[in-house]
Amino acid sequence: MTAAVGRPAYQQVAADLREKIAAGEIPVGAAIPSTARLAGEHGVSITVVRAAVNQLRADGLVTGQPGKGVFVCATPASVAERALGIGELSELIEELRVVGQAEAVRRAELEAEVARLREQVSVVESRLGTIYKAMGRSYPPGEGGGERA
Repeated sequence: MTAAVGRPAYQQVAADLREKIAAGEIPVGAAIPSTARLAGEHGVSITVVRAAVNQLRADGLVTGQPGKGVFVCATPASVAERALGIGELSELIEELRVVGQAEAVRRAELEAEVARLREQVSVVESRLGTIYKAMGRSYPPGEGGGERA
């Protein structure tokens, strides 16, 4: 491994493994070399190798199986495709947010219309009550026993 100036060793090891996975040298489903072997090949400590593997795990390229090893579960290209899917998902979430805001406005408009209609019904009921009272009847009909047949 050639040292890149200013680049941490674990990133260099991770980049090397990423390239091997992308090239198919370590295919999906295959185990990556052991921590000890990677440390020897790259001339780094086991701690550096573990940090590199953790980076690949965080990137979604490998998964560990306790007692068995660390296995490739995706290629960098498939992870990139998933990332594009996440971008599309973000767009959909934004569209839903806009729709939700429009629904909130519409709900407020409907609530205002219902309040206006209730007020009109109240006025009509009041006028009907006055008319029924003038005729000697109770309003609403059937209440108070003042209704005539």
